[in-house]
Amino acid sequence: MEEEFTTDDNARIDLAVFHSSKPLLAIEFEESYKWMRSRILYDAVKADRSGFKKLAILYPFQQRGLLNCWIFNFIENELEVKVDVVKPEKLIEFLREVKRKK
Repeated sequence: MEEEFTTDDNARIDLAVFHSSKPLLAIEFEESYKWMRSRILYDAVKADRSGFKKLAILYPFQQRGLLNCWIFNFIENELEVKVDVVKPEKLIEFLREVKRKK
């Protein structure tokens, strides 16, 4: 696990999880509800360019504006990155599930 992982093009990923030295999961912490679709897309591009195919967005707010949002289909189809929006209190449970599935 590496905190504030810096990509080859100097973008920053808040928390990077590796398995056998290969990118497993990028985690981004989002503390604002403004411009969330744009932020998620940017986070997904950073993850994709760094070789991560899984991205978790830690988001403490209700997800009403993100439910059924086209941005997730776009990211999965165009970037082939799986995005999960996770509440902070569910992070440990989410990480256990990722570890179980790897």
